[in-house]
This record gives sequence, structure tokens and C-alpha cells, in this order.
Amino acid sequence: MLIYLLYLAIALLGLLFLAVTFLVGEIADVFDLDTGDGVGPFNGKVIAVALTAFGATGLIATYLGAAPLPSALIAAVSALLFGAAAWWLVAIFYRQQATTAFSLRELHGRLAEVSVTIPPDGLGYVVVRDVTGSRQLLARSLSGDPIPAGHLVRVTDIVGTTLVVETTQAATRELQREGGTE
Repeated sequence: MLIYLLYLAIALLGLLFLAVTFLVGEIADVFDLDTGDGVGPFNGKVIAVALTAFGATGLIATYLGAAPLPSALIAAVSALLFGAAAWWLVAIFYRQQATTAFSLRELHGRLAEVSVTIPPDGLGYVVVRDVTGSRQLLARSLSGDPIPAGHLVRVTDIVGTTLVVETTQAATRELQREGGTE
């Protein structure tokens, strides 16, 4: 009877741990060895699945009449197999996640449209568009002259999180060639 309770407790602990990792995030990644795809064999979800499989399989094996040592071996093999399957599945899900990595440095030389007028020696906003969407960012004029909303500008520098922009005829011609705003 005690062995049944032990396996049941391990299975329930694994299920609880799995629920917590899904709700809170990775809480046991201290020992995780990242293999380059964002997840390692000691990922919280992998450990939780292995614990649950160990407890459930051990409980079933004991219930079906297996002696303590064989039931523990069956449970261990089950934990390894289910853990490996969970590791493989979690790694697939991690690889499928889109990245939103964005660097302001990538905007140097890009075209943008002034969305909020840039006053003389002041700050306004520009919209920069690319394949991932559009971003509205603070901007100031390189020359210190005002730039009205709707004008096309080219990013010449980045100071902190503020873009330094200039109006150019070349920027307007390039945008017209592309057939729209960038």
C-alpha cells in the first residue's frame, strides 16, 4: 500500500510541477543545459513530464502485480522515454517561436515618414516600416530645421533611442520608385 502512495505522490508532484511551469514559466532552469535550440534535457517541462510518467507507470506496474524492483525499472524506462519525447516536442515549440529582436542600428540609412511634425531644434515622431510591421520612434532633424508631418526622411544617425533624420529629394524619388511609403 505504501508503494502505491509513493508512486501516486510522484505522479501528482509531476503534474503539479508541469502546471506551474506552464502558468509561471520556467522555474527549474538552473540546471538546464541549453543545446542551442532554447531547451535542454533538464528543462522544467521535461522534468515534470518524466516525473509524471515515472509515478504513473510505477503505479500501474505495481497494480498489475510487478515486484518493487521491476516496477521501479519499468517506471524509470518510462520516465526516460516520455522525458525524451517531451524534450523533443518542447524543442520543436521553442524553435517555432518568432523573434521580435530589433536593433535601432538596423535603421541607419532607412527611409521613414514624419508622423508628428519635428519642430525646430525639437523632437517629433517618424514611422519606419519593414516586413515585421511599423514602428513609431522619436526623431529630430539633423539640420535643426522643422520637418512637417507627411514628409519623407532618411535616418542619418541614432543617438540613444532618438533617430536623427534629414529630408532629401533622393529619399522621395527612391520611395516613388518603390511604389509607396517604406
